[in-house]
Amino acid sequence: MRLSVTAPATTANLGAGFDVFGAALALDNRFTVETGRGGFSLSGGGDISGLGQNLFLAGLEAAAARLGHRAPSVAVMAEAAVPLRSGLGSSASAICAGILAAQALIGRDLPDDEVLRIASVLDGHPDNVAACLHGGVTIATEDGLVRRMPAPDLQAIIFYPGTEQGTEAARRNLAPQIDRKDAVFNIGRASLLVYALTTGEYSLLSSSCEDRLHEPLRLAALPFAKEAREAALSAGALAMPISGSGPSLIALARPEDEPAVSAALEGVARRYPPARVLSLSFAERGARVEPLD
Repeated sequence: MRLSVTAPATTANLGAGFDVFGAALALDNRFTVETGRGGFSLSGGGDISGLGQNLFLAGLEAAAARLGHRAPSVAVMAEAAVPLRSGLGSSASAICAGILAAQALIGRDLPDDEVLRIASVLDGHPDNVAACLHGGVTIATEDGLVRRMPAPDLQAIIFYPGTEQGTEAARRNLAPQIDRKDAVFNIGRASLLVYALTTGEYSLLSSSCEDRLHEPLRLAALPFAKEAREAALSAGALAMPISGSGPSLIALARPEDEPAVSAALEGVARRYPPARVLSLSFAERGARVEPLD
């Protein structure tokens, strides 16, 4: 049996929605899965180091166990377009792909909330995995409640510095306690973000993406951040939060402003090799599996 599993890149937080908001991006990791061989193997192109053995397999095994089966023996060919540890959800894409592959190979589906629970445990929190599974923009809580909004008619221009940063390493920079005023600030901004995305009043994004819980400390550790943000906003970007835990930044822009924002960020990237710029749309579809024979 052969399957194709596609799982999109994601961006999490969108500024004020720390560990809650996520959005799917039009950049996919693809996995061709074939049964009938002993054990598990992974090969392929793109950035797959550590991707399959630790994460695709983890999703495959966890979902199979929940269905009362041993993990199927599979050979996986990966085409990994999402940079590893970039803040673009590469871990979530591999985990979700493994879960979907297990369901398809065993022939039974888990409830949606159980799939989210398994993926959240493996990834550490629900924001990226919810967006990867459902597409669009998602709001996900720690107890498994998910609500989805349509993908916005915006461009996501990613400033990717070409370096890796794991989520746990980024979290070690965060303050163990927060001030009540900062918590209230973020609640207001996150609420405003939902309003902006659901009504299309995108002019509110400059305010609604502001954050006081995680971005100030994370931005201080990124030497290119101030210059990249100033360039993007001057060129017409509406906001430029950190993508997930970083190190990538994501400029949100109207489609007509994308060329100018991309050009401005390309200029910054040339001063910070091996940085590069990715211009992506938001993705309406989440992870999916299709039979190949």
